[in-house]
Amino acid sequence: MNFTGFLFKKESKKPSYKTVSENGIEYKYIKKRGAKYIKISVKDSENVHITVPFLCPFEKAKDFVKANSSWIKEHLERQEFNKIDEDYKTKTDNFIITTGLTDKPVIKKTGRIVQFVYPIGRDFYSKEIQKEVKVALKKAMQIEAKEYLPKRLGELSREFNFKYNNLALKFHKTRWGSCSSYNNINLNINLMTLPDELIDYVLIHELCHTVEKNHKENFWNLVEQCMPEAKVLRHELKKRRIIV
Repeated sequence: MNFTGFLFKKESKKPSYKTVSENGIEYKYIKKRGAKYIKISVKDSENVHITVPFLCPFEKAKDFVKANSSWIKEHLERQEFNKIDEDYKTKTDNFIITTGLTDKPVIKKTGRIVQFVYPIGRDFYSKEIQKEVKVALKKAMQIEAKEYLPKRLGELSREFNFKYNNLALKFHKTRWGSCSSYNNINLNINLMTLPDELIDYVLIHELCHTVEKNHKENFWNLVEQCMPEAKVLRHELKKRRIIV
């Protein structure tokens, strides 16, 4: 394959692209003005994007990808892990997956029940179906989160005498929760994929931040006062991955 055009293409305001397919994985090299470092981003189980400084030789970017092959493999496997199974159950069973006589995936919402219907004969684990089923799953999880998380946070705050201001429920890719300097708590809707004890750990963790604003010794002591098994739960939480 000739990469000459990629290497010496006249600079323009738009990024330059080059796609290379290897072992069923599509690597998209994106030369971008303003980029200072080579950056690898795993978009899904079949797509890896590499941002490359505009004047960086392609071979250097290729070597960088090779040197980080273990990291890429780990994140590709994580994407595979995040696929939704056909028998997936949400915490309160408000999500139903079925096949039907339809040309394309359909999401039906009746009350608090979300039903995902995909065409008979289609591969449920294909990229296209998985993308749509996660849209449906998000809708189901939002319903459950609104029912469960505010109530449980209120119960724990009263039990351990914490006070917080506002609560926001959102989808996040990298964190389970946060607490602002104004004691506003933000919780990841993906908490609904966790067992009750891990949800409680995250909620108590954020409530403790209303008193201790850092992760120093006093903070961890406070967490363990509320939840003696906090160290074990913290270790278990690190094994969990955010699904959608």
